[in-house]
Parts: sequence; structure tokens; C-alpha cells
Amino acid sequence: MTMCHRNLALVFVGSMLTMLGACSSELSSQSTLEVIDSPADQLTDLYAGSPYLGSLRNLVVYGEIWERPYLSKRDRSLITIAVLQALTREELAIHIPRGLDNGLSPEEISEIILHVTFYSGWPTGVQASLIAISAFEERGLSLGNLPTAPEQSEVITPDSISVAYASVPRLGELRNSLLYGDIWERPLLSKRDRSLITVAVNQSLYATNELRTHINRALDENGVTPQEISEVILHTTFYAGWPAAVNAGRLATEAFETRGVDFEELQ
Repeated sequence: MTMCHRNLALVFVGSMLTMLGACSSELSSQSTLEVIDSPADQLTDLYAGSPYLGSLRNLVVYGEIWERPYLSKRDRSLITIAVLQALTREELAIHIPRGLDNGLSPEEISEIILHVTFYSGWPTGVQASLIAISAFEERGLSLGNLPTAPEQSEVITPDSISVAYASVPRLGELRNSLLYGDIWERPLLSKRDRSLITVAVNQSLYATNELRTHINRALDENGVTPQEISEVILHTTFYAGWPAAVNAGRLATEAFETRGVDFEELQ
């Protein structure tokens, strides 16, 4: 295995710089620019202060990243809504309607908000809930049945309890009974969905230890492939920034090396 394969973060950054260089060449001719339709197109002055950013939004974010086949549009909306909630971004008002257009139901969006709240804090959940209900009402939608987690005789939790809970024992109890015993078991989102969300949110919050745990859990327990982990990191970069992506890339490289992933197969 080559040195570059042992550093997925550098491969990722290098490939993105190459892509952006190609974008710059394409954008030199306005006739080659393909404008991608999305809800943000209605905000005509959104990029008035940074026109090239608007061009990159059309060509790269919507024209390339959102069109990559390694995650569905539904999955991309799932993680975008999660990240924008976690970072309390106003763009959530754009992406909740986009998520509905991409196949998420109001009930699934409600469940995304609930799940993310336990990783990014209650205020983010309150803000996202207000934005969501406004979007639903605007479309004449209402929340249907929201099934609860099934009763469990034994709560299954990831590996061992961290020493982090030695000083906050009640938090450790809630981690077992509430977070993993209830939230993660609710059936509206699959375990795979919840892993995609949790990896994206922990990347965006630069939560290194938790991200390492959830990359491993996603790969080993919840059916997420290495290519999908790579794709989550790539997609989240454009909503949470480059430094958090480089951090996530390092952790993914560690996880892939441990499992003997062939880096040549990653796209």
C-alpha cells in the first residue's frame, strides 16, 4: 500500500483541488456554464457579494457533487439537513423543501431533527422543528404516525462504556436507555440512515473521538460501505468546511486500513 493510500485526506484534498482547477477553466467561457435548478435559484441576490461562489455552487455543488451516484439524492438530503441543523444554518429553510422533493417524507425529516438534536444540542432541534413545520404547512402537509421504538428486554450499546461517563453517571445511563435504547431504535429511519447522519454531524462538529466511533460502527454494524463513508465526507465538506473534512478523512483512512480496504477502488 503506497503512502498516498495511507493518507486519504491528502488524496481527497488533491483530487478536489484538481477538480476545482478544471472548474475554473470551464467557467472562463460563460457559454459552458450549466445553471442547475434548485430552490436557491429564487434568491437572485444570494451570491451578489461573491459571484464566483455562485458559479461554483452551480457547477460543483449541484452540477457535480449532488450528481455523484455513490449516494442517492434522498441520502444527500438526509445528511445535508442533518449538518445544517447541527450548524444552525439558515440554509436549512432551502434544504428541507429540497429533501421533500428528493423523496424524504415529513415523518422522516421529523426523525432526522430528533436524531440530530442528541448530537448537536436542544436549541438546534427547536430551530429545525420550527423551520420544518413551516415548510410542511406551506405545502399543505402534516405529520402522520411517528412510531416509537419497540420494547427491548436488553439494550445493546456500542462496545464498552467510555470513561467519559464516570464523572457523569446519569448521562451514561441515558446513553444506554435513551440514546441507544430509544432514539437509535425508532423505525422511521434505518440504522444505515442514522449512521450516515451521525457521521456527517460529527464531521461537521469536528467531534474527532465520536466520529472515529461512528465510522467504525457504520462499517461494522449498520451496512455502510467504505465508498459511502468517503462520499459522506466529500458531500459534507461543502456544508461544513475543509478542515473538518481533512480530520474526517484521516479517521476514515485509519478505519479503512484496519479493514484492508483497497483505496484504488474508491472513487
